[in-house]
Amino acid sequence: MTEMVSAGRRVARFVLLLPEVCANSLRFRVPFLLPRWFRMPSRFRVGSRTVELQFLDEEGVAADFITCVLRNNYGLGHHLTDVRSIVDVGASFGFFSLAARARYPHAVIHAYEPNPRILPLLRANVAGFGVEIHPEAVGGRDGTVRLIDEGPSDQARVGIPEMNAQSYQVRQVSLETLVKEAGGRIDLLKLDCEGAEWDILKPAACWESVRNVRLEYHLFRGELAEDAAHALTRLGFRILHFQQYQEFGGVIWAERT
Repeated sequence: MTEMVSAGRRVARFVLLLPEVCANSLRFRVPFLLPRWFRMPSRFRVGSRTVELQFLDEEGVAADFITCVLRNNYGLGHHLTDVRSIVDVGASFGFFSLAARARYPHAVIHAYEPNPRILPLLRANVAGFGVEIHPEAVGGRDGTVRLIDEGPSDQARVGIPEMNAQSYQVRQVSLETLVKEAGGRIDLLKLDCEGAEWDILKPAACWESVRNVRLEYHLFRGELAEDAAHALTRLGFRILHFQQYQEFGGVIWAERT
């Protein structure tokens, strides 16, 4: 019975996403039907230009591309008006930043990615698209932190590394500094920072400068999905979309009330 319910939910989700996926397949000129048959494209279309994609051959890259570009899990084009400044925290290879550029050709885009292993690929992908790259982590304070990078690059996270673990010392900036670097106003803040979002979501005056949030939350340390929604509500946001798509995370769209 449980398997039938799970299969039914997958079918319902497929039908729900089908119009968005078809539109984005045409917009970016990337064929897509189901993840199991998907292969990462070597190029895709952003506005009037074709991007020759650079990425690592590793687990998670195709899923990130589907999430950011084809399924549009972060809701680009939905419930968003007058978008002039975009901040992409956890930019990885730049898939979200490029999708955002296609939707908002005149917006200022800042991309934050601390992992030195993938920064050259990010720079190559967004070259010529007016995306300002910041080789920094974003967290609860300004300073230096250790970035643990022992698996797929999209799972690198700030923390205390175990003995002999691969890690890098990187610069970290707070949300207050990030808002200043963005010019004092953020119309769309995308957060995907592998657990660091819980420190960022603490009350601070700088949150008043953020109009819309697209958050991928992670449940690594016993947090509950509802905790992320409550944190955004306390910061003055209204929840537009709440989805827990895995037992350890999900996505929330929120706008300032």
